[in-house]
Amino acid sequence: MTSCKDCVAHLLGACRGDYCEPERLSLAELAQRSAEAGGHALMAFHKESGRPMWHAVCSRCGLEVSYTLDPDPDTPALFGPLLDTRCESSS
Repeated sequence: MTSCKDCVAHLLGACRGDYCEPERLSLAELAQRSAEAGGHALMAFHKESGRPMWHAVCSRCGLEVSYTLDPDPDTPALFGPLLDTRCESSS
């Protein structure tokens, strides 16, 4: 079962992101903590049009981290090269 594809608001075409805000903010906080642990400084998250996916980049090195509310089975909701790499530009 996926978050968005089975969501009544999504199925009725009324999704504004309000219904999943707690889950979304939790993933954004996890991404922020993971980025800081690697010395990264995340810029603001931006939503991908038409998909339940958000992206942010490190303002120092440009690596990206993303999260989705609708991951494929056996795929993490939080992903991207930033998670596996220390920031080369951090002091």
